Amino acid sequence: MKIKYLFIGTIVAVATLSIISCKKNSDDNNKRVAGYLYTTTNGESTNQVIRFSRLADGSLTEEKSFSTNSNGGANVAAGGDAHGDFDAQGAVQIIGNYLLNVNAGGNQVSVFSLNRATGDITLKNNISSGGTRPVSIAYQKKTGSADEYWVVVGNQWNNPNIQKDGANIQRFPNNAFYQQDLSLADGTDNERNITLFSFNATTGALTLSKQLDKYVRQNGGPTTVSFSADGTKLAVSTWGIAHFATDAPLLTEQRPSRVYVYNFANGEVSGKRFFEEAGISGTIGFNWDKTGSSKMYVSNFNLIPTKIQNSVTVLSDNGTVLSKAANFSVTNASAINEACWTVLNSTGDKLYVASFQTNLVSTFNVSGGALTFGSSEARVDLAPKGDSKDLWQSPDNKYLYNLGSFQSFSINIFDVNGSGTKYRSQTVLSTTAAGKGIAGKYNFLGLAGFDL
Repeated sequence: MKIKYLFIGTIVAVATLSIISCKKNSDDNNKRVAGYLYTTTNGESTNQVIRFSRLADGSLTEEKSFSTNSNGGANVAAGGDAHGDFDAQGAVQIIGNYLLNVNAGGNQVSVFSLNRATGDITLKNNISSGGTRPVSIAYQKKTGSADEYWVVVGNQWNNPNIQKDGANIQRFPNNAFYQQDLSLADGTDNERNITLFSFNATTGALTLSKQLDKYVRQNGGPTTVSFSADGTKLAVSTWGIAHFATDAPLLTEQRPSRVYVYNFANGEVSGKRFFEEAGISGTIGFNWDKTGSSKMYVSNFNLIPTKIQNSVTVLSDNGTVLSKAANFSVTNASAINEACWTVLNSTGDKLYVASFQTNLVSTFNVSGGALTFGSSEARVDLAPKGDSKDLWQSPDNKYLYNLGSFQSFSINIFDVNGSGTKYRSQTVLSTTAAGKGIAGKYNFLGLAGFDL
């Protein structure tokens, strides 16, 4: 009988050890480095690229900073209550073994060589962006080439805006600016442009080619530049002239933003067309549909009351005319109905939209170039109004990351489920922690990463 019990006890002990061993293996797997994530501080002095190790369970660790030797574009004292805020999408891009980022205050693009095993980057050089305040980068492989790319940089210049209303109304940069005909050509147009570069992904050489187009002041400078999935078209969104810090933006003050589309081939653009609609301004993020080049999903934050259902618009391009196919809210609560930044998942069937003022992340289902609203999820922890910006999703579609760009200086992690997202946690950056809570001390630009 003793032997029998000892044998049973041995089985129990072995089983217990097996359970412990399985749990340990699972924990070890969750804590392995699955990839790396990058953003830029875009502060009031030297711009820095921040790298995080991204673990298999979605959490972030091992924060590390790398100087660009060029300036960020933040300015707390600019623009009254806006504290120098300006917006863009696509400020950091990874091309092969190189990372490219804009330096909004230095009017330069940095090229870093990238060690994919460690995630570390080494500054190779800085090159002029071809304009003032570069904010967005797009790239497309050259036809027939193994390592040559076209790179387009959007130079925003500035973002004139109107704040408040009635006796308290403020116009930036000043009232005299708005007494001009802003639709006419101006000397600053060359600073507000899209510029073409050639990039060699073997040597890391980024070479300025030419200016592709420039923009008048009326509809603002670029916020996002992006190639269509098939590379045959290039699109540019602009900020317009927004009227915010009021419950009722006025058509007499606001100027509409635009979305431009060009045919693109061999470094040349043609067939310029655009979409604009009175009462819709502040167009920031957009994504092309993952297939073809006919549908775009666009976010807009500055809407007059009668256009409040246009937080997200679906644009359709037939090669000649760019038109609105549909429009949506980002939430059922109309009082917080605005949108700013977008990202499509890797399979192209989910669109996520981040809202600056309300820190919401909204989910849309995508099918056949059409959207249906799914759900909205709010950030928790440190989430002051006017903070959320760029989005990035892990390639396995399990985790969504959202920058707290303007006040919390954080990266916020959402778990992705069948119906949308669930907020999980917040990582406040140690590099910028001293400025936490000071609106505009930094203005994080760009969010990009890769899997090992």
